[in-house]
Amino acid sequence: MIDTHCHLEDLLAFYPLEQVLSCAKQAGVGGLIAVGVAPSRWLAQKMAAQQARALGDAPRFSLGLAYGIHPWWADAVAPALGLAALARWLAQERADTLAVGEIGLDFAPNMPPMARQMALFEGQVALAVAQALPVILHERKSADVLLKVIRQTAGLRGVVHGFVGSRQQAEAFIAQGFYLGVGAAITHPRATRLRAMLAALPVDYLLLESDAPNQPGARHKNAPNEPAFIGEQLAVLAEIRGDEPDALGRQLDANAIALFGCGLAQSVNHGPS
Repeated sequence: MIDTHCHLEDLLAFYPLEQVLSCAKQAGVGGLIAVGVAPSRWLAQKMAAQQARALGDAPRFSLGLAYGIHPWWADAVAPALGLAALARWLAQERADTLAVGEIGLDFAPNMPPMARQMALFEGQVALAVAQALPVILHERKSADVLLKVIRQTAGLRGVVHGFVGSRQQAEAFIAQGFYLGVGAAITHPRATRLRAMLAALPVDYLLLESDAPNQPGARHKNAPNEPAFIGEQLAVLAEIRGDEPDALGRQLDANAIALFGCGLAQSVNHGPS
């Protein structure tokens, strides 16, 4: 299995890296993408990834990196300075970068002003297209605006992270060639609308993700989330779709590799080792 969205350096505030990787491998996780949120965090993110690779028993574990400026940081990062910093960082780290993210828009109450979010988002989208990289999108109360930008930007591809929107929105993103991240929300028994939607969507546009250490699933409400737990999401998704878990896992891995590249293709599997 591939965890396509993990904030690895944040997870290390809770557990030693060796423990995180050991638990992930024992659960059948063969790769993950460490996702960035702000210029002040990119170096710690890079260092955590380097340490993970050294401990990851290559080639049986693969790890990719995505760098970006999350919309929650739009107040703290001036758009022009942030975009210049990202351009420099991508130039330095391009060979090791699979995507631009986590970027996007969040129009919930008490979020940074829309204009600052839009300036950062549109600039990062332009950088992603120029670098031929996919984007990892944060979406909250912003699907229509995100879709407008996607439709207006030739060559843009990516995933909407932790998607919990409507089926109509899901189908609109898929129509633009975007993938949808299946997060731990699916494991909560009351998530009936989300489960029904994910059961009906085409499987070749779905990805597994943890968002660790954020958004723990039903069995881990009082603990940090971990990449090791994405097998629980796979099990629920297989059940609601009537699919065989191993076959579904292989398809979701293939989806991740199709979007992010063959660097994630090393020795992924779909159950405890």
